[in-house]
Amino acid sequence: MLRRIKALLLVLGDLVFNAIIPSSRCARLRRAIYVRRLERRDGPAAAAEHARDLGVTVGEHCRFYGVEWGPEPFLIEIGDDVLIAEQARLLTHDSGVYVFRHEVQDIVNNYGRIKIGDNCFIGFRATILPNVQLGKNCIVAAGAVVADSFPDDCVIMGNPAKVVFMNSMYRKMKLASELTVRHTISFPEFDFLPIETRRQIILDQIGDIPIRQPRTGGVRGTEDGADVRVRDVALKARPSETERDQT
Repeated sequence: MLRRIKALLLVLGDLVFNAIIPSSRCARLRRAIYVRRLERRDGPAAAAEHARDLGVTVGEHCRFYGVEWGPEPFLIEIGDDVLIAEQARLLTHDSGVYVFRHEVQDIVNNYGRIKIGDNCFIGFRATILPNVQLGKNCIVAAGAVVADSFPDDCVIMGNPAKVVFMNSMYRKMKLASELTVRHTISFPEFDFLPIETRRQIILDQIGDIPIRQPRTGGVRGTEDGADVRVRDVALKARPSETERDQT
């Protein structure tokens, strides 16, 4: 009985709401309320909805963790199942043409679209520059600066970003790694667990695994590294004691 009364009140409330407030404004208010409620439950999913409101074309099941879209979000297209990490930037303009303003007085700016394929991951503080397209299943490493387009299944790293290996190799590496945590509650639901629960699960699986040690072969500053060759060249160039006595 209580459920029926509550449902009736909701229907009556909608009727009054629609009668008092114009339909266009009503839709905007409903949208704002929906996004605000979603933000309380699932911030990254709400960020995807907010991106849509800004003008970004966003596919299904995307999750954004604090993305900078720039002033032309309407030039950005994101596929399905895309995850973008914190402080990533998608830049759709190149204001370097500013330096030509005296030579070309009617110049405004240089613009380019960005298109991200389905099932991609954009890492922490990665930057995607204008006129770039990423294929499906691409992984962009943290801090990468992507100035060119890449096909499907690439793992991209560096500045400027380059393909370091294919997705299939990354898959083998990470699935074979002891540091890859597995659990019956998978991502993204795992992130909703209490912090102490997540901490315990992670430490139970990787807490005893030693941290990777620095490599010695060929590392700068070691006896078998490149710096030794530089040191040898410097020693040969240095005047000998006999030469110094003669001077």
